[in-house]
Amino acid sequence: MGDLYLDEPWVSIRWDGLHHYVHTEWKGFATSREFRSALMRALDPIREKRSVGYLSDTRKVKVIVHSDQTWANEVWIPLLVKAGVKRFALVKATSGLGKLNVEDVIHLVDNRGVLMRGFDSLSEARQWLAESKPD
Repeated sequence: MGDLYLDEPWVSIRWDGLHHYVHTEWKGFATSREFRSALMRALDPIREKRSVGYLSDTRKVKVIVHSDQTWANEVWIPLLVKAGVKRFALVKATSGLGKLNVEDVIHLVDNRGVLMRGFDSLSEARQWLAESKPD
């Protein structure tokens, strides 16, 4: 279902040509190096495909280290905005520390040049991203 850009035990990144956005699926815990490297790698298909939507499926995330949250907010989000993303959908776990971490990130980032929303399902996230899909 699209071009695969990265497939590691902790994350996969692909271009979803059907829905026209970059889709990152977090599969489990990533070290700081792995987390940051994956986010930087996600910028490649965003730039290449001129994607205005980004979907991150974080349902399997157990924890995001605070320093990585700060880095993502201060370094990566501005790069995401510069790359052209307008909407960032996060599919979050229904409970647990991972859910709380992701909700913290949403509150830090929203309206800093990108609209970010959290969702309980992929279908809700896709529907919201479709509102920004280019004609």
